[in-house]
Amino acid sequence: MKKKVIFVTYYFGNGGAATVMKLIAQQLVESGSYDVEIVSMLDDENKYEIPKSVKLSAISMKKSRSYVEKLKGILELRKILIKNKDAVIISFEYFMNMQTLLANIFLKNKVIISERNDPNNVGGNGKLIKKLRDFLYKKADVLVCQTLDAKMYFSKKVQEKTVVIPNPIKSDLPISKEEMKKPKIVNFCRVEKQKNLPMLIDAFEIFQKKHTEYKLFIYGDGKEKENLIRYVDSKNLTKNIIFEGFTQNIHDKIIDSKIFASSSDYEGISNSMIEAMGMGIASVVTDCPCGGARMMIENNVNGILVPVGDANAMSRAFEKLIENDEYRRQIEKNSLKIRKKLDKNVICNKWIELINN
Repeated sequence: MKKKVIFVTYYFGNGGAATVMKLIAQQLVESGSYDVEIVSMLDDENKYEIPKSVKLSAISMKKSRSYVEKLKGILELRKILIKNKDAVIISFEYFMNMQTLLANIFLKNKVIISERNDPNNVGGNGKLIKKLRDFLYKKADVLVCQTLDAKMYFSKKVQEKTVVIPNPIKSDLPISKEEMKKPKIVNFCRVEKQKNLPMLIDAFEIFQKKHTEYKLFIYGDGKEKENLIRYVDSKNLTKNIIFEGFTQNIHDKIIDSKIFASSSDYEGISNSMIEAMGMGIASVVTDCPCGGARMMIENNVNGILVPVGDANAMSRAFEKLIENDEYRRQIEKNSLKIRKKLDKNVICNKWIELINN
């Protein structure tokens, strides 16, 4: 009899957490030993494609900050857990972790929760929410963090049940060849304040004054998109900075890029970063908490790290890469090694061990 595994997420699309969830779900169903369901709180229109053997369902909460709506969502999720009393529940991101643990009170489902960001910088409405999170996390069977820095944030009691597992990357990522590359810098992410895209725009503006042939493409959707479009317009850069929406075939869109850039103020491990590295695209990223970037990048060896918020440093990194082809090609060659380090089979097998133990 197949073991039931239920993934719980806020929405299943346009984000790194959903990408990782999709890869683990695929690995589970391909093994033939698991019955897999993904439950999202919102019925988001930008869903990732998944195998037909994975059931995808939505509670269809209203997109609201109301505690009444959150309570309704928790109660609906609890109904699902009661119906699947022997299922292993896997929840991603702190706000869904908290709601999943509340839904599982007095139930006996095994619950694995996962922090996908910097716990010191996320926590909703401040100290009260953070204290509630830390209290509830003690009720989980396992906490998965992406980095050691994230694990060390929590109390010793929570750390005792915490394991560090980095993100996997797809084994079939295409590889960017030199003859493909165009004067193009790319970023793909949720367009939110955390990503500090104004800093990336500022860095590109400095760089582009000397290298006028280059364009910056930003792929993704989010709350900050309209503000950023206005910001770019105010700089008269609309012909050089192009906003693209969420796209399923992102790797086909970025394969001809010279540089991938990430300007985040904080991150777990950026999926867009490791995917760009795995494609052999030279990456310039902020050395932000909670340590995911420096966990994956050895500065000037397989990528370039720059200080958080430093547009000038990022602009100089762009110049260093495009003005020294030999240096850039060595960075690209070394970055491809991440494909082995974060191989989907290796990382997903660590999750399978957690599910089965």
